[in-house]
Amino acid sequence: MTIINQLKAQNNFNGSEKDLAEYILKNKEAVLNLSIQKLATNTFSSTSTVVRLCRKIGLKGFKDFKIKLSAELQKHYDDISTIDPDFPFTEDDSNKEIAQKIANVMETSIKQTSELLDNSTLEKAIRLILKAKNLGIFAYGDTYISALSFQNKLMKINFHAQLPTLVEESNFLAANFQKEDCAIVISYSGQTKSTYQMTKILRLNGCCIIAITANKNSKIAQLSDLIIPVNDSESSTDKISPFASSAAIDYVLNTLYSGLFVANYDDNQRHRLASEKLFSDSRFSGQKK
Repeated sequence: MTIINQLKAQNNFNGSEKDLAEYILKNKEAVLNLSIQKLATNTFSSTSTVVRLCRKIGLKGFKDFKIKLSAELQKHYDDISTIDPDFPFTEDDSNKEIAQKIANVMETSIKQTSELLDNSTLEKAIRLILKAKNLGIFAYGDTYISALSFQNKLMKINFHAQLPTLVEESNFLAANFQKEDCAIVISYSGQTKSTYQMTKILRLNGCCIIAITANKNSKIAQLSDLIIPVNDSESSTDKISPFASSAAIDYVLNTLYSGLFVANYDDNQRHRLASEKLFSDSRFSGQKK
């Protein structure tokens, strides 16, 4: 039986040992950095109580306890593999366990999305964006933050993209886009009514549409010229937060930005360095003499 299971079972523990066991279970990682004296103080017990508890679960003493608990926790973190992306943690998880589970959700989402991408799709997307007279980015809710970050990155290489601030603005902006323009529509579910209506306007105007979505068979995807898929592992409604979808969409947008950067690498490097120098000179000139 593992140390953690023995602490939970509390077989033959007296009152002080039970309190000590409860404290350790709630502060597993922190206990590894405590001295035996500090642990005794924090639990209003004594060093002899700590030693007695360690021996009751088959260990030589507190030093042995910390070594075995550390190894057990590391194995536990390494074994975290199948996590529900909608509810990746519970109220009983420690902060370290939560951190590991969130990392697993995000890493899995990015890995699965990477497996869905192919070079030809990415190359086509970059060509469509580069040849467009105007570029628009359309996103709502959680995906809007990812879109805003993408727009900010493009700005740094002198690549201008229009991103509506308000939902009501999207239809008006879409109505202004024509055949020579390109629109990136971000919709994880591909079913949002407002996004669908806006995409229909883009389609009627003949605008080139790139959809980033987890639903390749959605109405929005069917209206698009090119679909860049993201992994479909997350509920569209019942979830704590869009950890998986946000990670996947950020990954795709970062990939597109990097591809656009490389397409004109020397020019983009020069512009980036010139901008940094301009900002630096501006800050310096603004200082008081």
